[in-house]
Amino acid sequence: MEERNSVYVNNTAAEELHPVLLMREVLKKLWAIVMVAIIAASLTYVGASLMYTPQYQTKTTFVVSVRDGSSTVYSNLNAAKSMANAFSEVLNSDVLKKRIAAELSQERVNGSISAEVVGETNLLEMRVTADSPRQAYLITRAIMRNYEELASVVLNNIALDVLQSPTVPTQPVNSAGATHYAKLAAVGAALAAALFVAVRAYLRDTVKSVGEVETKLDTKMLAAVYHEKKYKYFGDKLGRKKKSILITDPTTGFAFAETFKKLRTRIEYLMRKNNCKVIMLTSVMENEGKSTVAANIALSMNRKKKSVLLIDADMKKPSLHKILGYQDSEFASLTDYLNGTANLGQTLLADKKRQIGLVLNKHGVDNSTELVRSEGMKKLLSQAKRNVDVVIIDTPPMDACSDAECLTELADAVVLVVRQDTTPARMINDAIDAINASDAMLFGCVFNNVHAADFNESYSYGSGGKYGYYGKYGYSKYGYGHGKTSRPAEEKLTLEDLKDGKGFLEGNEK
Repeated sequence: MEERNSVYVNNTAAEELHPVLLMREVLKKLWAIVMVAIIAASLTYVGASLMYTPQYQTKTTFVVSVRDGSSTVYSNLNAAKSMANAFSEVLNSDVLKKRIAAELSQERVNGSISAEVVGETNLLEMRVTADSPRQAYLITRAIMRNYEELASVVLNNIALDVLQSPTVPTQPVNSAGATHYAKLAAVGAALAAALFVAVRAYLRDTVKSVGEVETKLDTKMLAAVYHEKKYKYFGDKLGRKKKSILITDPTTGFAFAETFKKLRTRIEYLMRKNNCKVIMLTSVMENEGKSTVAANIALSMNRKKKSVLLIDADMKKPSLHKILGYQDSEFASLTDYLNGTANLGQTLLADKKRQIGLVLNKHGVDNSTELVRSEGMKKLLSQAKRNVDVVIIDTPPMDACSDAECLTELADAVVLVVRQDTTPARMINDAIDAINASDAMLFGCVFNNVHAADFNESYSYGSGGKYGYYGKYGYSKYGYGHGKTSRPAEEKLTLEDLKDGKGFLEGNEK
């Protein structure tokens, strides 16, 4: 254990960057990023609106001229330019401000005053800005009544004549800028959220690529099952038509089916080598696709004319009945058999179309661990080993309950399903240690629902959609291929019938 942990630490220290996987993670969380951007924009808009103070401004235009009577256009222009600063000083002088404040019965002038030359003219524009239209206008009128006395001292022989009298302003001259700030906040928040999602995905201690399977995990990879489209046609996607992904479905991708053929070959080799018949499929966490993998392994085994029994031993959240299209059928479940309310003949179903035997569950139970440990489960598997070629058991996730660990004592071998970038590598290795400590042999893992993690990585099928969700499987309302919504009740048979092919092969049905 200590040796494995030291190797594992070294591997995680040199975490690889997978840009395509990070981009996919950002797109997957795009809704959350958009929500963060909307919230940030809304809060910024409200904040900017609450902090906004409107400013109102009056304008008074003066004509500047020289008093000595010898003024020219040129001299008037020079006079306007030279006196702009001087006039501003007069307008902002303490003496004038005190007079204006006293006239308005205020402690101080609540506004700003400025003056500037209008372009290349002898016009001087005075601007008064205040928090209200009335205040701006009153300050302007007070200036008009008091500026001449002070200006005559400073401006000497320069005369100022009012060209345009001030009026009460009706619109503020400044904008709240709430929309502008909200846009900036939305962009900033979206970038920050996207960066957070990408960094979090990068730091996540999971198996992110095919190359990381055997470097991070203490087991070998039996196969990499690449992502297969859930919705084959635009109409299916638009209508959200639910459908399972099985190799017997003609619409399933060729590469997907070939992957399970290769996986079947490897499992059969290990079964022959180690004299195994009962193969248990499990995962560490929910939503890793173990039930879909179990169903497809069973179907691929049957294609070599083997007698196959597929058992849904996930009595917490059974899903094989949905994947195989039995959700609307009436049948005696594994739970019924283990509770003694049904015999094996009533529980065992013959799927003639797929030519496999089934023991299914329909509803979850609370006492699943007691049922797994019961003599009935031991008897079922013992008879199955004597009468069929292959027994595939779908079990609950190891992190969900102890049922899977109990079943390792009854199974010959275990195949662990690991979904890409889902379960922490340390948890997977802990599960591997638990399996290795049991009586069952760990054949290896199936790296499931794999997407390309890097730009230079490619695969021959599948992108978009989802499949193999624990407890959320996309199962077809039409069962296998097509037909009515519900499947007819299957013919009862015995384990000896499975071995002899009765109930499956044409002309030899029970």
